Amino acid sequence: MKNKQVFFNPFRLISPKLDREASRLANIYDSAPEELTCLEEGLIIMLTKLREMAELLHKSLLLEDKEKIAKCGQLGREIHEEEKSLINALICSPRTTGDILKAVLLFPARLERCGDLFESIQNVASIKAIEGIPFSDKAVTELTKLFTLLSDMLKNFRDLLTTLNPTLLDILNKQHEELGQMTVDFALAHEDRLIDGYCVPKASSLYMDILDSVRGINQHLQDMTNSLNTLAEKYKA
Repeated sequence: MKNKQVFFNPFRLISPKLDREASRLANIYDSAPEELTCLEEGLIIMLTKLREMAELLHKSLLLEDKEKIAKCGQLGREIHEEEKSLINALICSPRTTGDILKAVLLFPARLERCGDLFESIQNVASIKAIEGIPFSDKAVTELTKLFTLLSDMLKNFRDLLTTLNPTLLDILNKQHEELGQMTVDFALAHEDRLIDGYCVPKASSLYMDILDSVRGINQHLQDMTNSLNTLAEKYKA
C-alpha cells in the first residue's frame, strides 16, 4: 500500500506495461479478450463498445436496420467475453488486493450488466422492426435526447478512467441526475400519450422497456462514478 505509483491510477492493474498500453485503443479494439493485458485497457474497450451499442440502437429504433441490430448482438457477446477475461485476470493478479480489489472488481461486471440492458433494448428494436410498430413523434424526440445524453456519459466515463479528472466527475454527477430525471419525466409523458390515444398500445410496453433499461444503465454507471470519486479522493497525488 506504500507504492503510490500503483494507485496513481488504480485501474492500470494486471500488466506493468502501463504507459504504452494506455494509448493503444485503435489497435486493441478488435483484440480477443484474452489479449487485453491491463484492467484500464479492458474497461476502455468495454465502454467504447457500449457507446457503439447505444449509437447503433438509437439509429435502429428510428429507422429499422437489421444489420445494425445484428452488430449490437455481436458487441454484446464480445462484452460478455471481455468481462470474464478481466474478472479472471483480476482475481489472479497479486497486485489487486484489499480495498482496491473491492473497488474495481465490480467494474467489469457492472459494464457487462449495462451490456445486458442494451441487449434488452436490442430486443425491443428487433420486435419493433419485425412487427412494424411505430413510435410517436414525441417518443422519437425523447429517445434522441436519452441516447444523446447516454452516449456522451459513456464517453465521459471512459475518459474519467484514465484521468480521474474532478471536472469530469462533476459533469458526470450532473448527467446522472439529468438522465434519471429524464426517464421519470418521459414515463409520465408517455402515460399521458397512452391515455389520450397518441400512443399505439403495442408500442407502450416497448417504450417503457427502453426507459427501464436506460434507468438501469444509468444506475450502474452512477455506482461506478461514486466509486471513482472515492478513489480519486483517497489516492489523489
